[in-house]
Amino acid sequence: MDLLTTYNVFLDNFISFWIKRVANSFVDRNDVIQSGYTRSLQLLNPGKIANSHRKWRSHRLWEVIPVSVLLSAEEQEEQMESKPPRYDEYLKMYMEMMSFAKEELKRREKSPVHIPKEKIDREFMGQNWVLLVDPRIGFNSRIIRFWINGFPPGEENNQWKTMGHRHTVEAVIHVLKGHGYSIIDGVRYDWEPGDFICVPVFAWHRHVNLSDEDMVYVASTTGPLSMGIGVAIYEDERYPEYWVFAQKDTAEKKSLIPGAVEIPDMQRGIPKGIDPAHYEGSTAAKLYFEQLRFAEEEEQARRKGKVLVKGKDLKFERTPMGWVAPVVDPKLGFHVKVMSTLVAHMEPGKRSGAHRHLYEEVNHVLSGEGYSIIEDKRYNWEKGDTLSIPVFSWHQHFNTSREPARFLVHTGRPAMENIGLMNTQQGEVAD
Repeated sequence: MDLLTTYNVFLDNFISFWIKRVANSFVDRNDVIQSGYTRSLQLLNPGKIANSHRKWRSHRLWEVIPVSVLLSAEEQEEQMESKPPRYDEYLKMYMEMMSFAKEELKRREKSPVHIPKEKIDREFMGQNWVLLVDPRIGFNSRIIRFWINGFPPGEENNQWKTMGHRHTVEAVIHVLKGHGYSIIDGVRYDWEPGDFICVPVFAWHRHVNLSDEDMVYVASTTGPLSMGIGVAIYEDERYPEYWVFAQKDTAEKKSLIPGAVEIPDMQRGIPKGIDPAHYEGSTAAKLYFEQLRFAEEEEQARRKGKVLVKGKDLKFERTPMGWVAPVVDPKLGFHVKVMSTLVAHMEPGKRSGAHRHLYEEVNHVLSGEGYSIIEDKRYNWEKGDTLSIPVFSWHQHFNTSREPARFLVHTGRPAMENIGLMNTQQGEVAD
């Protein structure tokens, strides 16, 4: 044994001896036990203690003292049995938070991406409503629900006779077949194939098919988000037993704000008898008055927002992702906070740009044939197929047909913008 090795062994033994003496003399044993436990009872050897002795000046003593140095085997066993209440439960919950991001990546990888037309047609046959993208059928979608729906011709065959239904979710409908009209918040909107309808939140709406064939449309809503945060309300004239507000009175049926008219007029917004001028100069009062006024102002904004977009009026413009026609967007006069809609166009033999973004996206193929590369995997598609793009996945589309390809695109971009988490990154530019 050389001189340096002998010195190191001596130093390790010396430090171990004095740690015991100092700890037993100056450190409250209960503190040591608790601190030792919170450090997962890590059993340090003398060598590790020696390496940490230089940190004593900047740490509490028990942060570098292993429980095994201070306690016998019997005492360690007793200490294990006296851990804080619900310690294991809280530790499990904390580790669930720590591991969430990696687990979410796994969930995205397992989520279905391609829903072929054949599957859609097979399930749609014989019924008028088929879910295409929804967390309840295995998709890792947290914001968007997407489905295909149909109505038989004739007003007498309409499932809704008076009010229809309403819900606390945003909804965008795209008409594929048939012509007719919708009554939305008491206003009639006539539509035909290619048109879009943006239904205001909590507005009663029903559709009437005036054509000689079934009316078929695809629809996207923000139902998963509303259900996830516990504020989803669906009221349907056919199921009054599930009404939460509509059964109360006529005014409640007309309101676009759940529960807004449960209180007298004089109490809505800023109640009569409260003079904001009395609180002039108070920032806290200003913020609170804005809170009191929010529901009424929100209702007005919903009624002022755009509803109908005619397909013939779409305007395609060039972007790094290719030719795009924005349809529903808060920046275009629509009162939406969560979901946006656009139509993407690719000429025959062309490709879109490549990008990824920190929000959900659902694509429905309106025309053309080709394939998409999504996180290095190829998915062939044709008219009638649907693609569910996982969050933050690189994706690019290629039109291999002899006709233009068009995608109906729904995204959760506005929601991510509103909570400050929107992030889009561009790759290859469209040709």
